[in-house]
Amino acid sequence: MLRQHLSRLAPVCPVCRAAGRTPAPLALGPVAREEGAEIIEGALLCTEPRCQREHPIIDGIPVVVADIASWAAHQLPGVLRRDDFSPYLESLLGDAAGPQADYHAQRSNLGIYGWAHWGDLPDAPAARRYGGAYAALLGQALALLDKGTAPQGLWLDLGCSVGRGTLALAQAGAGLALGVDLNFSMLRVAERVRRRARAVFPLRRAGVVFDPLDLAVPQVPTERMAYWCCDVSVLPLAAGAAQGALLLNLLDCVPQPLALLLEAARVLAPGAAALYSSPYDWSPNATPMAEWVGGHSQRSAHRGDSRTELARILSAERLAGVDTALVLEAEVDDVAWHVQTAERSTMEYRVHLARLRRDGP
Repeated sequence: MLRQHLSRLAPVCPVCRAAGRTPAPLALGPVAREEGAEIIEGALLCTEPRCQREHPIIDGIPVVVADIASWAAHQLPGVLRRDDFSPYLESLLGDAAGPQADYHAQRSNLGIYGWAHWGDLPDAPAARRYGGAYAALLGQALALLDKGTAPQGLWLDLGCSVGRGTLALAQAGAGLALGVDLNFSMLRVAERVRRRARAVFPLRRAGVVFDPLDLAVPQVPTERMAYWCCDVSVLPLAAGAAQGALLLNLLDCVPQPLALLLEAARVLAPGAAALYSSPYDWSPNATPMAEWVGGHSQRSAHRGDSRTELARILSAERLAGVDTALVLEAEVDDVAWHVQTAERSTMEYRVHLARLRRDGP
């Protein structure tokens, strides 16, 4: 984390927000390790005397969440996972753990998202398909911005995964692009790109066989990028702080999709754009069925169609009484999105892509 980003973002405490208090500013606390202007280990401290919560900075990534114990219960294995083993030892440990282990699932997910985000880099394996599929989707999303406009000021990449969207926003002109995710293993890949200009991740071939990739990333505007570990439904930002946001393939991956939409509206400035996409691939493992946007109640007039239900949710009638909301301005359906899960295995989706606008005062 660059020191200058703290003053630019002016973060506030999510613990105070969750407790119903006016969120207090976060200040830089003890710094345990630095590299030049980069803070590698330390803490951000809530300045509210009744709270004084510590938010750790780990490997240059601030972890700013309302429930640190719950986060740690799920994310500590990723935080503590070593990434300095030789390929030989990685392979040996992968064989020993087997395909049912969390270790295998973590490596597989890093490979799936790593390839989708960074697989189009010049030194990526040429024989593999669909490398950089995320970049293609992002390009179509950015094309939905009004003609002649480009990202400026603070843009958020919500659910940033391994970070390609954040890089693209900074390259396109954003004054600061902030990538936000809860998955620390993926954020570590993204942060390495920001500070070292290298995309490093394991790429699954088949079974528990992985190829280690270490790819050079050109033109990284390090000082205009940041990655923070936060809950996208309780962001540590003031209302109206951002001039735009990405919400790409995120809605069906969070426990409370409506809370995500309301929080995005809260942190966006009036008139700001949110570029949105989703395949509406609902699963109770990620989102309780009662929270799904469509995907059930086919007896209704819209027959459970998620795209129609989203439009209903974003309508003025559905959000009556809400001061700020997102409204649908432009959309494109059936956009191709490919996810390669292994060398010979690919999942194909049809994505709904849209430009939303923050409405209200």
